[in-house]
Order: sequence, then C-alpha cells, then structure tokens
Amino acid sequence: MREILSNLKQGLLQKLLLLFLVSLLGFFGTAIAGYSPVYAATLEETKLIPPEYKPTPEEKIERAYEYSEATGRMEEAKQARTNSNRNFDPNLKANIKNIDAQAQEGKTSLKDKTKGLLEKIAK
Repeated sequence: MREILSNLKQGLLQKLLLLFLVSLLGFFGTAIAGYSPVYAATLEETKLIPPEYKPTPEEKIERAYEYSEATGRMEEAKQARTNSNRNFDPNLKANIKNIDAQAQEGKTSLKDKTKGLLEKIAK
C-alpha cells in the first residue's frame, strides 16, 4: 500500500513539475517576444525630417558609410551606375521604339537579324 501511495505521489509531483516548467517556458517566451525591437517612429521623430526632404547623392553615401563600409561601397557603386535615379518601368517600351526607329532609318535592325536567323534555322 505504501508503495502504491509513494508511486502516485511521485507521479503527481513529476506532472506538477512538468506543468510548472512548461508554463515557465511559455511565460519567458512571451516576455522575450514582447521586448522585440520596434522600428516604428514616434510622432516627434517623424516631424524632425520633413517629407519633402530629398537627400543629395553625397548625403546618401555618407549615411550608408555610417551603417558599414560595405554599405557605403554599395551606395557608391549604385551612384556610379548610369540612370541610378530612374526606376525600372516594365511598361516602358523604349527598346521596341528604338528598334523600330532603326528599321525605318534603313539600318539592319535586331528584328531583321532575328528574322534572318530564324529563317536559317527553319530551313
């Protein structure tokens, strides 16, 4: 009888200890998640930089070097590229217009070259 009671007592203590540890783990998990960094700016911080402020390329490079040297180098390379301020627009059909303009000027255009290659392949 004593063995049965001691086994029940030991099993109950193990279950309570397990429940306590699981709840402790859950508590610390939520506590750590609650202290994650917040990147939202306060109202005072947003008023410091006016929305119409556009930094110059030199200011962008200086700010990039403040993060790290690699970021600064990447910003310099970006500034060195041509048309770095113009974003890519997939709806822009400037290349097709240039090809058509070359064809109208009498130059051999890319269209004509590809047509010739396709005809050679098809034969």
